[in-house]
Amino acid sequence: MKSLDLRTLLHDAAADVLRETVIAWLGPDAASAPAGGKSPSRAALVGSLSAAMEDEATVLRRLQQLPRKLQDLLEPFLQAPGSVISVQQLFSTQGQAFKSRFDLEACLAALQREGMLFPANDKRWTDYQAQGYAVPAELARCVIDHRARARSALKDLITLQGFLDARHFRARNQKATKAGKNGKPVEGADEKAADHARKIYKLYAMGSAIASRRGKLPKEVAAAFEVSMLKHGGLSSWEELAAEFDDGEVPDAELCRKCLEESMLGTVAPLPLLRLGIQPMENAFVLFHEVVLEELLKHANKHAVEVQEELSCGANLASNVGRFLRELHQSTVLFTAEGDLFKASHKRIAGSLLPIAGGFLQPEAQLELVYKFCLFRRLIDRRGERALRPTPQGMEFDRAPLADQQKLLLQHFIEDRSLPGESFHHVRMRRVLLRLLRRGQPMVWQEMTCLPFLARNAYLAQLDGAQVEEFFAARCQGAAYAPSENLQQMARNLLLWVKRRLYPLGLVDIGLRDGRPVALRLSQLGADLLEAESAAKAGGTRSTVLVNPDFEILMFPGDDVHEAVHAFDRFAKRQKSDHVHQFKLDQVTLRAGLAEGLTLEDIVRELNDRARAPIPQNVLYSLEEWARHG
Repeated sequence: MKSLDLRTLLHDAAADVLRETVIAWLGPDAASAPAGGKSPSRAALVGSLSAAMEDEATVLRRLQQLPRKLQDLLEPFLQAPGSVISVQQLFSTQGQAFKSRFDLEACLAALQREGMLFPANDKRWTDYQAQGYAVPAELARCVIDHRARARSALKDLITLQGFLDARHFRARNQKATKAGKNGKPVEGADEKAADHARKIYKLYAMGSAIASRRGKLPKEVAAAFEVSMLKHGGLSSWEELAAEFDDGEVPDAELCRKCLEESMLGTVAPLPLLRLGIQPMENAFVLFHEVVLEELLKHANKHAVEVQEELSCGANLASNVGRFLRELHQSTVLFTAEGDLFKASHKRIAGSLLPIAGGFLQPEAQLELVYKFCLFRRLIDRRGERALRPTPQGMEFDRAPLADQQKLLLQHFIEDRSLPGESFHHVRMRRVLLRLLRRGQPMVWQEMTCLPFLARNAYLAQLDGAQVEEFFAARCQGAAYAPSENLQQMARNLLLWVKRRLYPLGLVDIGLRDGRPVALRLSQLGADLLEAESAAKAGGTRSTVLVNPDFEILMFPGDDVHEAVHAFDRFAKRQKSDHVHQFKLDQVTLRAGLAEGLTLEDIVRELNDRARAPIPQNVLYSLEEWARHG
């Protein structure tokens, strides 16, 4: 449908309508004659109005000044073909947002007074015998073009593909499409231009090409490149970057911008992040995401991380969920009126949980995490007498295979909103981080901050500006709104999630140097879970056990050690976890396993299948006696 320009909409408008529109857009002085002068002509006023509606700053300011209700009503017009809608169509689609038809018509009249809408009675543009309204083509085009640029503004600044498109291909593509005979588009011009853009992008994104261009940077710019990449992931404010240098060594911002842009490695420019719920940067040092990805991985391959101590959790957290559920099944655990566990019960149960090495999740915090997970997933029920009991889903969870338990825990942790950071961004960044983690090699150490930096950059590069702006629109309406995070804090909070959720879950191991965490790696358990392929399917070796006459069990790890440890935790007491896991069989743990649905045959079969030597007869006899008198 053809759009209607302002001149067409005002063709038959009365003088007072034109005057009201001029006052709304240009102010009262523009509609009156200067002292001793002649009043401006109708054509001159329409021309001035058209120019104002094509000025982006003026249009955005006026739209922002509108009440929210009028902004919402204007939106369907901007999205409609030709920016024209009949009242009948508008009421059928938007009527629920208004009290009555009179309320809708009052809002339409308000938009007319603001010079945003005009009647469109011609049946070529509206339904026959139906009153319609239109937004002037100049105004609609200005808003749509601004939104298109804003939607890709961040991508154009932080990715090589966006930068090339914005600086070299986008305008050229539009010209090539329109440059035909008699103003008609050249057939296939857009496909040829897009193919050319792809080839150029691949050429500039090649690792060897990036390394060659980086090697030609001036010394001071190369130093800033190195610091920004390793300490900030390629995205930092100029103040943060300058703080890394001594006085007199800080490179010139304009020199950095010129060199980075000429070499297609990055830029120095403002980052428009406020509308996306992130603290903006008025002057940011930016290395393109493709460049950071290539150079960080290359740096990791050349510089191995020195790890003095390795921390691994295995399936301890899943085992602790089972311990918590069994504790509720075997004894009465009360909760307060606020829903919290009583302090005595909280302390007793926390002391029975398997510890998380490294101090990233203390026993009390671990119990709180397990308790909230069980409540949220309805694995436990708060009964009327203020006692907690496992639900049928809880009993089913405790009997489920380890992989199923881990997947449910991981799904819960992805959506976890108890850690610092804007949850809208972090839930999505966590999924990006898991995809990057899945592509990595298991049991290979990498710098602690490398993965969070890459996940943050990849998330920003694929961010849908329109969707995010819509989510944060209500907050941005208030002048006092200030986002809670900057880009550096986003990476730190993502790393905090890795330490306090992925590590306790056993998906990653952490490496220490001088007592500080400096590296992480995808664990074998994490590789099995993320790839959905168990060690047994991969043809790995099985864990084996040696059962001693004193009821001690020594487990020698294989590729399925996590599944084996998790299974033995259900009917034996774990005493030690090291290169060899040590368990103890006793009457209490056996009865606990039987109470949760295991049979004596299941337990003996598990022992026999993994035993390196025959199980001592006194052990088998005692197991039968304990089961019989349980």
